[in-house]
Amino acid sequence: AVQPGLVGGVLLEEEYALVHPAGHLAPRTLPLVDWAENCTSYTRDWWAAQAWIPRATVEAEDDGAVLSMVSRGLGMAIMPGLSLYGAPDGIEITALGADRPTRSIGYLTTPEQARSLAVRALIRELRAERGGAAVSDSRKSD
Repeated sequence: AVQPGLVGGVLLEEEYALVHPAGHLAPRTLPLVDWAENCTSYTRDWWAAQAWIPRATVEAEDDGAVLSMVSRGLGMAIMPGLSLYGAPDGIEITALGADRPTRSIGYLTTPEQARSLAVRALIRELRAERGGAAVSDSRKSD
């Protein structure tokens, strides 16, 4: 919930996907590459319920390093959609099915900053990524 005196909302929901080296015959057998800020506790719970996902054997500093390692054949990863924009050649992205985890991308700001050009432009760009529809919003769109 948005606290009194602030405005915010969810701009889009992004899906997680399996990312692996292109052409690998059994990508789920590869070591798991992960990074600390990858997901929420909800997604970690989903991971724990998946018998096919091994413990992470490689921890990278950020999503760019994960994609680089996967593209070089060093492992597979489970990553959110926005991290996959501009992904390098040499990887395949595979959907995780209907019960896949998602994460919310949103904003939280003061009413004064919400009217600023920078915040409005950011919100507009993020909404455009998913066809312009916000999932929820605590204020009317500008």
